[in-house]
Amino acid sequence: MNKIKIEPIKKEILVETTQERAFKVFTEKMDSWWPRTHHVGNCPMTELVLEPGNNGRWFSKHEDGSEVNVGHVLTWDPFALLVLAWQINGDYKYDPSLITEVEVQFIPEGPAKTRVKFEHKNLDRLGGGKAIESMDEGWGLILNLYKNIIEQ
Repeated sequence: MNKIKIEPIKKEILVETTQERAFKVFTEKMDSWWPRTHHVGNCPMTELVLEPGNNGRWFSKHEDGSEVNVGHVLTWDPFALLVLAWQINGDYKYDPSLITEVEVQFIPEGPAKTRVKFEHKNLDRLGGGKAIESMDEGWGLILNLYKNIIEQ
């Protein structure tokens, strides 16, 4: 059986802030810009957490007290690079055996400008499903929310 090759989702934004702040807002303040509607829990999300450092957990907290894993940190290189394991399958369920990679580079373009290059790779591992159809648009929305928080 031939595997279908799914191209990575690539986004790039320019934010009006330093490289250090761009990285910190992305990692330490993810809960401030991540949309409450984008989660895989069984009830409303109350917080999105990204623990710092390699192997740090990436998970959501919910109104019923539950925690739902999204993935974990693969590479933590302040303030230049963050690589996250996305372990949500094509049916929007956490799958500990699955890893697609979300890579975010923070490239200084001046004293108060940073280019944020985003790539979600290995999407063919998701095996299709409804997630693939809306991921490109979803990541665009999420990165715009991040940019809006940075530039407030």
